[in-house]
Amino acid sequence: MPFTIRIEAESGIAIATCSGTLTLPDAREGAEALWKTPGWMGRSAVWDFRSAEFDLSSGDIVEIAQFILNHQPTPPPAKIAFATGRSVDFGVSRMFEVYRRDPQTAFRVFREYDEAIRWARSPDPDLA
Repeated sequence: MPFTIRIEAESGIAIATCSGTLTLPDAREGAEALWKTPGWMGRSAVWDFRSAEFDLSSGDIVEIAQFILNHQPTPPPAKIAFATGRSVDFGVSRMFEVYRRDPQTAFRVFREYDEAIRWARSPDPDLA
């Protein structure tokens, strides 16, 4: 799965844009790439999956959620947003949300990219 990660100069949030088919190894690689991105200091991140599709089993979802919880930097990111284009990927992302629960990180799944960006930039974790 090809992806790019850029850091917004003003907000400091990371925006990861993904395309192609996303598998478990791709998800691990993407998480690790985000954590190592120069200039990203654990602030919010938006994963743009609108040009991607997930090829993940329910076991894969549990595994990547545990991998992230066990390996993410300290402190973890304040907010993580997923923006998906396909309904099935939205559902898979909601499953990930359940397994990814971390009281230090707000997590939301969006169908609209602009809403995901607006939420990630906002200081209010409840803004939707």
